[in-house]
Amino acid sequence: MDHIDNHLPIAAIVHQSAEAADEPLQAFIQYAQEQGQVVLGVVQAPEEVSFAYRSKMGIIDLSNGHYTSISQDLGAHNTSCCLDSEAVSNASVILQKARTQNPDLLIVNRFGKLEAEGEGFADEMLEIMSLGIPMITVVATRFLDAWRAFSGGLGTELAADLTQIQDWYALQQPNNQKR
Repeated sequence: MDHIDNHLPIAAIVHQSAEAADEPLQAFIQYAQEQGQVVLGVVQAPEEVSFAYRSKMGIIDLSNGHYTSISQDLGAHNTSCCLDSEAVSNASVILQKARTQNPDLLIVNRFGKLEAEGEGFADEMLEIMSLGIPMITVVATRFLDAWRAFSGGLGTELAADLTQIQDWYALQQPNNQKR
């Protein structure tokens, strides 16, 4: 009997520390681009980049390198979450445009609190999944159950490890598909 793979071409890099996930993801994106792959979407901007833009948190559009702040200024001494849901919603245009460009891979910086609540980039992620475009996102362990429910358990969970990400992506290539 043939093996039937019930997974969608989506992967979540699961982490307890976002910084630990961002480094191998960035290395993978560079690797895939060097292999001639069209990689679009958004990645989390490193803190030093956000600070340079006088922002606490932002994303970078992989198609053009533009920075978009996704945080709101709550004051210097505020310890509340500064994520600006409206800014994330406005940035969803980046993913909408990217998916129409027939990329080899789409990156969505995070599946986090907003997405777990059906907001943020949730609609765009569902559209990407329905189109069968390979997608990678980053998921904190605290949102893992929400990710599993969101993806219907059909996503692959990866460690924050470059080789594991490369191996997963190799299986998404048409000549490696098992039917």
